[in-house]
Amino acid sequence: MIIPARGRSVISVYSVSDSYDSHRIRFLLKTKNISSIDVIEVDPLNPPEDLIHINPYHTTPTVVDRDLALYGTTVITEYLDERYPHPPLMPPDPVTRAKLRLYTYRMEKDWLSYIPALEVGTIEEKKIAREELFEKLCASVDLFSETKFFLSEDMTLVDTCLAPFLWRLEHYGLDWEELPKPIRQYAHMIFRKESFKQSVSEQEREMRFDF
Repeated sequence: MIIPARGRSVISVYSVSDSYDSHRIRFLLKTKNISSIDVIEVDPLNPPEDLIHINPYHTTPTVVDRDLALYGTTVITEYLDERYPHPPLMPPDPVTRAKLRLYTYRMEKDWLSYIPALEVGTIEEKKIAREELFEKLCASVDLFSETKFFLSEDMTLVDTCLAPFLWRLEHYGLDWEELPKPIRQYAHMIFRKESFKQSVSEQEREMRFDF
């Protein structure tokens, strides 16, 4: 049996304070109103022994819930939504769920794939990534204005995936005010949620100046 870190009956989250993937899981947990969370900050260059023991890849985020250890952001998000069903973050019918999963997949391929270049690329790589990402976001502006949340009237796992990414755009060097208004309005609506505010680490707060 896996014993949660620090010997407490809580969900333990091995997290990097400025990591997009870790933020995504922290936001999801706060959205689920799960209060018994033990966030364990990890130095990715020097992971703790217990993380090495439970995750063969030593990656974050890693979540321990009772005797279950999970890694892989998509695996974690789907588990948490099923394990803690209130509020539900995926619709009940399989067709709509499949469509939202497909949009998450496309988001990961079309937008999130720029994160490595934006974070650790050369000056030229970062410039190209910013320009291409800006164009792709602008071309997708209608997706942000059709419904209250992203392609849904209710909040879903797609929003918990997207919002931490939008939070980082200024930090990545994109001109926030130049982004189409529907994107900024959608982002601000999510950013003002108490669950999102609580999910932001101190290091992540420094990525923006208007919240």
